[in-house]
Amino acid sequence: MPIPPAPTPEQFEKIALAIDPESKVLSTHKLLGGLGCRMDVLELQQAEESVRRVVTRQYWERTDSKPSERQVVESKILRALSSNGVPVPGPILDEETASAIFGRPGLVISYINGIANLGPADLHSWTRQLAEALAKVHSTPVPPELESLPQAHMISIKKWLGADSPPERFAKHELGPQLWEAMRSLWPSVDSSDIRILHNDFWPGNTLWRDDQLLAIVDWEWPALGVPTDDVGYFLTDAFYTGFDIEEVFLEAYEEHMGKPVSDLLFWKMLACCMPLPDVGPWGQGYRELGVRHMTAEHIRKRHHDRIKNLLEEFHSNA
Repeated sequence: MPIPPAPTPEQFEKIALAIDPESKVLSTHKLLGGLGCRMDVLELQQAEESVRRVVTRQYWERTDSKPSERQVVESKILRALSSNGVPVPGPILDEETASAIFGRPGLVISYINGIANLGPADLHSWTRQLAEALAKVHSTPVPPELESLPQAHMISIKKWLGADSPPERFAKHELGPQLWEAMRSLWPSVDSSDIRILHNDFWPGNTLWRDDQLLAIVDWEWPALGVPTDDVGYFLTDAFYTGFDIEEVFLEAYEEHMGKPVSDLLFWKMLACCMPLPDVGPWGQGYRELGVRHMTAEHIRKRHHDRIKNLLEEFHSNA
Protein backbone atom coordinates (compact mmCIF):
# COMPACT_ATOMS: atom_id res chain seq x y z
CA MET A 1 0.00 0.00 0.00
CA PRO A 2 1.91 3.08 -1.21
CA ILE A 3 1.87 6.13 1.05
CA PRO A 4 0.28 9.13 -0.73
CA PRO A 5 2.64 11.93 -1.78
CA ALA A 6 2.97 15.26 -0.01
CA PRO A 7 0.10 17.66 -0.69
CA THR A 8 0.95 20.34 -3.21
CA PRO A 9 1.13 24.02 -2.16
CA GLU A 10 -2.13 24.53 -4.06
CA GLN A 11 -3.83 21.75 -2.11
CA PHE A 12 -2.63 23.15 1.21
CA GLU A 13 -3.95 26.56 0.19
CA LYS A 14 -7.35 25.12 -0.70
CA ILE A 15 -7.52 23.35 2.66
CA ALA A 16 -6.70 26.59 4.47
CA LEU A 17 -9.34 28.52 2.52
CA ALA A 18 -11.94 25.82 3.17
CA ILE A 19 -11.31 26.24 6.91
CA ASP A 20 -11.29 30.04 6.78
CA PRO A 21 -11.84 31.93 3.49
CA GLU A 22 -9.58 34.74 4.68
CA SER A 23 -6.71 32.59 5.96
CA LYS A 24 -3.29 32.04 4.44
CA VAL A 25 -0.73 29.23 4.72
CA LEU A 26 2.23 29.99 6.98
CA SER A 27 4.06 26.64 6.95
CA THR A 28 3.70 22.89 6.50
CA HIS A 29 5.68 19.87 7.61
CA LYS A 30 5.30 16.09 7.54
CA LEU A 31 4.46 14.11 10.67
CA LEU A 32 6.01 10.76 11.53
CA GLY A 33 3.81 7.73 12.01
CA GLY A 34 0.74 6.37 10.35
CA LEU A 35 0.48 3.07 8.48
CA GLY A 36 -0.71 3.67 4.98
CA CYS A 37 -1.53 7.26 5.83
CA ARG A 38 0.33 10.47 4.96
CA MET A 39 0.11 13.09 7.74
CA ASP A 40 1.12 16.74 7.52
CA VAL A 41 0.80 19.73 9.83
CA LEU A 42 -0.65 22.82 8.19
CA GLU A 43 -0.09 26.11 10.00
CA LEU A 44 -2.34 28.92 8.84
CA GLN A 45 -3.02 32.50 9.82
CA GLN A 46 -6.67 33.30 10.12
CA ALA A 47 -8.43 36.57 9.38
CA GLU A 48 -8.49 37.62 13.01
CA GLU A 49 -4.69 37.34 13.05
CA SER A 50 -4.68 34.13 15.09
CA VAL A 51 -2.41 31.24 14.12
CA ARG A 52 -3.92 27.78 13.89
CA ARG A 53 -2.52 24.32 13.21
CA VAL A 54 -4.40 21.39 11.77
CA VAL A 55 -3.37 17.91 10.64
CA THR A 56 -4.12 16.66 7.14
CA ARG A 57 -4.46 12.92 6.63
CA GLN A 58 -4.34 11.24 3.23
CA TYR A 59 -5.06 7.54 2.99
CA TRP A 60 -3.84 4.99 0.48
CA GLU A 61 -6.37 4.16 -2.19
CA ARG A 62 -7.83 0.72 -2.73
CA THR A 63 -6.57 -1.23 -5.73
CA ASP A 64 -9.97 -2.81 -6.35
CA SER A 65 -13.12 -1.11 -7.52
CA LYS A 66 -14.52 -0.50 -4.04
CA PRO A 67 -14.29 3.10 -2.78
CA SER A 68 -12.25 3.71 0.36
CA GLU A 69 -14.25 4.50 3.47
CA ARG A 70 -11.39 4.91 5.93
CA GLN A 71 -11.71 8.68 6.14
CA VAL A 72 -15.47 8.38 6.75
CA VAL A 73 -14.97 5.74 9.46
CA GLU A 74 -12.24 7.73 11.20
CA SER A 75 -14.36 10.89 11.20
CA LYS A 76 -17.33 9.04 12.68
CA ILE A 77 -15.30 7.22 15.29
CA LEU A 78 -13.55 10.40 16.47
CA ARG A 79 -16.93 12.05 16.95
CA ALA A 80 -18.34 9.06 18.83
CA LEU A 81 -15.32 8.79 21.13
CA SER A 82 -15.18 12.52 21.80
CA SER A 83 -18.83 12.50 22.86
CA ASN A 84 -17.94 9.88 25.48
CA GLY A 85 -15.06 11.91 26.92
CA VAL A 86 -12.25 10.04 25.18
CA PRO A 87 -9.29 12.38 24.52
CA VAL A 88 -8.96 12.28 20.72
CA PRO A 89 -8.44 14.82 17.93
CA GLY A 90 -11.57 16.27 16.41
CA PRO A 91 -12.51 16.49 12.72
CA ILE A 92 -12.02 20.04 11.39
CA LEU A 93 -12.99 19.68 7.74
CA ASP A 94 -15.49 17.13 6.51
CA GLU A 95 -14.08 14.15 4.68
CA GLU A 96 -15.93 14.93 1.43
CA THR A 97 -14.29 18.36 1.10
CA ALA A 98 -10.82 17.10 2.08
CA SER A 99 -11.01 14.14 -0.29
CA ALA A 100 -12.10 16.36 -3.18
CA ILE A 101 -9.14 18.70 -2.61
CA PHE A 102 -6.55 15.92 -2.30
CA GLY A 103 -7.98 13.82 -5.10
CA ARG A 104 -7.84 10.78 -2.80
CA PRO A 105 -9.41 9.78 0.55
CA GLY A 106 -8.55 12.46 3.11
CA LEU A 107 -9.48 14.11 6.38
CA VAL A 108 -8.45 17.23 8.31
CA ILE A 109 -8.36 16.96 12.11
CA SER A 110 -7.29 19.12 15.03
CA TYR A 111 -3.61 19.44 15.90
CA ILE A 112 -2.65 18.26 19.39
CA ASN A 113 0.44 20.01 20.73
CA GLY A 114 2.04 17.05 22.46
CA ILE A 115 4.56 14.25 21.99
CA ALA A 116 4.68 10.51 22.60
CA ASN A 117 5.97 9.73 26.08
CA LEU A 118 7.92 6.48 26.40
CA GLY A 119 9.98 7.71 29.36
CA PRO A 120 7.44 8.91 31.96
CA ALA A 121 8.65 10.71 35.06
CA ASP A 122 5.82 9.16 37.10
CA LEU A 123 5.21 5.66 35.80
CA HIS A 124 2.26 5.05 38.14
CA SER A 125 0.38 8.17 37.02
CA TRP A 126 1.25 7.51 33.35
CA THR A 127 -0.13 3.99 33.61
CA ARG A 128 -3.37 4.99 35.29
CA GLN A 129 -4.03 7.73 32.73
CA LEU A 130 -3.63 5.25 29.89
CA ALA A 131 -5.83 2.67 31.60
CA GLU A 132 -8.58 5.20 32.26
CA ALA A 133 -8.47 6.49 28.68
CA LEU A 134 -8.68 2.98 27.24
CA ALA A 135 -11.61 2.20 29.54
CA LYS A 136 -13.41 5.24 28.13
CA VAL A 137 -12.80 3.93 24.61
CA HIS A 138 -14.25 0.54 25.52
CA SER A 139 -17.26 2.03 27.33
CA THR A 140 -18.24 4.15 24.31
CA PRO A 141 -21.54 2.90 22.86
CA VAL A 142 -21.19 1.63 19.31
CA PRO A 143 -23.33 3.96 17.15
CA PRO A 144 -25.39 2.32 14.38
CA GLU A 145 -23.18 3.78 11.65
CA LEU A 146 -20.15 1.94 13.09
CA GLU A 147 -21.75 -1.46 13.60
CA SER A 148 -20.27 -2.59 10.28
CA LEU A 149 -16.67 -2.15 11.46
CA PRO A 150 -14.58 -5.32 11.00
CA GLN A 151 -14.16 -7.76 13.86
CA ALA A 152 -10.60 -7.43 15.13
CA HIS A 153 -8.43 -10.51 14.52
CA MET A 154 -11.35 -12.96 14.52
CA ILE A 155 -10.73 -14.17 10.97
CA SER A 156 -7.01 -14.66 11.69
CA ILE A 157 -7.65 -16.43 14.99
CA LYS A 158 -10.06 -18.91 13.45
CA LYS A 159 -7.74 -19.51 10.50
CA TRP A 160 -4.61 -19.99 12.60
CA LEU A 161 -6.17 -22.09 15.35
CA GLY A 162 -8.34 -24.10 12.98
CA ALA A 163 -5.31 -25.42 11.09
CA ASP A 164 -4.18 -29.02 11.55
CA SER A 165 -0.61 -27.96 12.32
CA PRO A 166 1.12 -24.72 13.33
CA PRO A 167 0.85 -22.17 10.50
CA GLU A 168 4.09 -20.90 9.01
CA ARG A 169 4.27 -17.78 11.17
CA PHE A 170 4.26 -20.01 14.30
CA ALA A 171 6.40 -22.80 12.86
CA LYS A 172 9.27 -20.41 12.07
CA HIS A 173 9.68 -19.26 15.69
CA GLU A 174 11.40 -21.36 18.34
CA LEU A 175 8.43 -21.14 20.74
CA GLY A 176 5.77 -20.65 18.08
CA PRO A 177 4.43 -24.23 17.96
CA GLN A 178 4.06 -24.31 21.74
CA LEU A 179 2.30 -20.93 21.66
CA TRP A 180 -0.06 -22.23 18.97
CA GLU A 181 -0.90 -25.34 20.99
CA ALA A 182 -1.62 -23.29 24.13
CA MET A 183 -3.84 -20.85 22.25
CA ARG A 184 -5.73 -23.75 20.63
CA SER A 185 -6.35 -25.15 24.10
CA LEU A 186 -7.60 -21.83 25.49
CA TRP A 187 -9.68 -20.62 22.54
CA PRO A 188 -12.83 -22.77 23.05
CA SER A 189 -13.40 -21.21 26.49
CA VAL A 190 -12.70 -17.58 25.45
CA ASP A 191 -15.77 -15.35 25.72
CA SER A 192 -15.98 -13.29 22.53
CA SER A 193 -19.52 -11.99 23.08
CA ASP A 194 -18.66 -8.59 24.62
CA ILE A 195 -18.11 -6.52 21.50
CA ARG A 196 -16.78 -2.97 21.89
CA ILE A 197 -14.90 -0.33 19.90
CA LEU A 198 -11.18 -1.17 19.80
CA HIS A 199 -8.26 1.06 18.90
CA ASN A 200 -6.53 -2.01 17.46
CA ASP A 201 -3.01 -0.58 17.88
CA PHE A 202 -3.02 0.77 21.43
CA TRP A 203 0.57 1.40 22.51
CA PRO A 204 2.31 4.51 23.94
CA GLY A 205 3.53 5.56 20.50
CA ASN A 206 -0.10 6.30 19.59
CA THR A 207 -0.64 8.74 22.45
CA LEU A 208 0.31 12.40 22.91
CA TRP A 209 1.42 14.01 26.17
CA ARG A 210 2.48 17.33 27.64
CA ASP A 211 3.91 17.83 31.15
CA ASP A 212 3.14 14.16 31.92
CA GLN A 213 -0.56 14.67 31.18
CA LEU A 214 -2.25 12.54 28.53
CA LEU A 215 -3.66 14.79 25.81
CA ALA A 216 -4.96 12.36 23.21
CA ILE A 217 -5.06 8.86 21.77
CA VAL A 218 -4.21 9.21 18.09
CA ASP A 219 -3.83 7.23 14.84
CA TRP A 220 -7.31 5.79 14.53
CA GLU A 221 -6.46 4.30 11.16
CA TRP A 222 -7.56 0.73 11.86
CA PRO A 223 -10.40 0.82 14.44
CA ALA A 224 -12.37 -2.37 14.85
CA LEU A 225 -15.01 -4.05 16.95
CA GLY A 226 -13.98 -6.81 19.26
CA VAL A 227 -13.28 -8.05 22.76
CA PRO A 228 -11.90 -5.22 24.95
CA THR A 229 -9.25 -7.50 26.44
CA ASP A 230 -7.69 -7.63 22.97
CA ASP A 231 -6.56 -3.99 23.34
CA VAL A 232 -5.54 -4.60 26.97
CA GLY A 233 -3.40 -7.63 26.14
CA TYR A 234 -1.74 -5.78 23.27
CA PHE A 235 -0.85 -2.81 25.47
CA LEU A 236 0.48 -4.91 28.35
CA THR A 237 2.63 -6.94 25.98
CA ASP A 238 4.07 -3.77 24.48
CA ALA A 239 4.82 -2.50 27.99
CA PHE A 240 6.74 -5.71 28.65
CA TYR A 241 8.87 -5.14 25.54
CA THR A 242 9.70 -1.66 26.81
CA GLY A 243 10.59 -2.94 30.27
CA PHE A 244 7.70 -1.38 32.20
CA ASP A 245 6.38 -3.45 35.14
CA ILE A 246 2.89 -1.94 35.14
CA GLU A 247 0.37 -4.75 34.67
CA GLU A 248 -1.04 -4.69 38.20
CA VAL A 249 -1.49 -0.91 38.25
CA PHE A 250 -2.97 -0.84 34.75
CA LEU A 251 -5.50 -3.59 35.43
CA GLU A 252 -6.56 -2.05 38.73
CA ALA A 253 -7.30 1.32 37.10
CA TYR A 254 -8.87 -0.19 33.98
CA GLU A 255 -11.17 -2.56 35.87
CA GLU A 256 -12.17 0.20 38.28
CA HIS A 257 -13.42 2.34 35.40
CA MET A 258 -15.01 -0.56 33.47
CA GLY A 259 -16.73 -1.84 36.60
CA LYS A 260 -15.73 -5.46 36.00
CA PRO A 261 -12.59 -7.59 35.67
CA VAL A 262 -10.99 -8.37 32.34
CA SER A 263 -11.60 -11.83 31.01
CA ASP A 264 -9.36 -14.36 29.26
CA LEU A 265 -6.32 -12.10 29.60
CA LEU A 266 -3.80 -14.91 29.11
CA PHE A 267 -5.20 -15.75 25.67
CA TRP A 268 -5.21 -12.12 24.49
CA LYS A 269 -1.65 -11.57 25.70
CA MET A 270 -0.66 -14.65 23.72
CA LEU A 271 -2.42 -13.24 20.66
CA ALA A 272 -0.46 -10.01 21.04
CA CYS A 273 2.74 -12.07 20.96
CA CYS A 274 1.80 -13.91 17.80
CA MET A 275 0.91 -10.76 15.82
CA PRO A 276 4.55 -9.97 14.85
CA LEU A 277 5.59 -13.60 14.32
CA PRO A 278 7.87 -14.95 13.05
CA ASP A 279 10.18 -11.95 13.62
CA VAL A 280 9.40 -9.02 15.91
CA GLY A 281 12.77 -7.39 15.17
CA PRO A 282 11.51 -4.73 12.71
CA TRP A 283 9.15 -3.39 15.38
CA GLY A 284 12.17 -1.92 17.15
CA GLN A 285 12.39 0.85 14.58
CA GLY A 286 9.17 2.45 15.81
CA TYR A 287 10.51 2.62 19.35
CA ARG A 288 13.83 4.09 18.25
CA GLU A 289 12.06 6.79 16.25
CA LEU A 290 10.35 7.81 19.49
CA GLY A 291 13.61 7.98 21.45
CA VAL A 292 13.90 4.47 22.94
CA ARG A 293 17.44 3.99 21.65
CA HIS A 294 18.08 0.66 23.39
CA MET A 295 15.24 -1.01 21.48
CA THR A 296 17.38 -2.69 18.86
CA ALA A 297 16.08 -5.58 16.79
CA GLU A 298 17.96 -8.04 19.01
CA HIS A 299 16.66 -6.43 22.21
CA ILE A 300 13.01 -6.66 21.20
CA ARG A 301 13.49 -10.20 19.93
CA LYS A 302 14.84 -11.17 23.37
CA ARG A 303 11.95 -9.46 25.18
CA HIS A 304 9.43 -11.08 22.82
CA HIS A 305 10.96 -14.52 23.42
CA ASP A 306 10.89 -13.97 27.18
CA ARG A 307 7.26 -12.84 27.00
CA ILE A 308 6.16 -15.98 25.20
CA LYS A 309 8.16 -18.16 27.59
CA ASN A 310 6.55 -16.49 30.62
CA LEU A 311 3.05 -16.85 29.19
CA LEU A 312 3.62 -20.54 28.42
CA GLU A 313 4.81 -21.08 31.99
CA GLU A 314 1.64 -19.37 33.26
CA PHE A 315 -0.48 -21.54 30.96
CA HIS A 316 1.11 -24.78 32.16
CA SER A 317 0.88 -23.75 35.82
CA ASN A 318 -2.87 -23.17 35.41
CA ALA A 319 -3.49 -26.38 33.48
